[in-house]
Amino acid sequence: MSSAADSKQATIQREADFAAAREIVVRGLSAHNEARVGPRNAQPLALSLRDEAGTMVGGLVGELKWQWLYVDLFWIDEGHRGAGHGEALLAMAEQAARDYGARGVYLGTMSIQAPDFYPRMGYRECGRMDDYPVAGQTFHHFMKAL
Repeated sequence: MSSAADSKQATIQREADFAAAREIVVRGLSAHNEARVGPRNAQPLALSLRDEAGTMVGGLVGELKWQWLYVDLFWIDEGHRGAGHGEALLAMAEQAARDYGARGVYLGTMSIQAPDFYPRMGYRECGRMDDYPVAGQTFHHFMKAL
């Protein structure tokens, strides 16, 4: 006869099949989250900045989910910085978030990237990790209510 304690025994191991393990973890975590806060209703968002030749020289990639926009990647080529393109891309992403019904935007940036840019755009720092990604650098977390 097994007891409740016996049913909780398990082993921990490193998985060789990353994709399969990730799929199972995502499925379990998604079910847990949905039961508590509702469906994720995720929609990808990809915006681009293109030069006269049509070459992509910048972009923003994120995900609209629940009531937020998460900005995962945001890049402007060095030669196109300082011309207002970053502000325009971020404003377009924020409008897409509003159209989706989002309450806010959140993102992260490293000290070697653009931590001074976001406060100028109305974002507030809501966390930081010192010595990430390497000693002497900082990872900044930002959010903005819409």
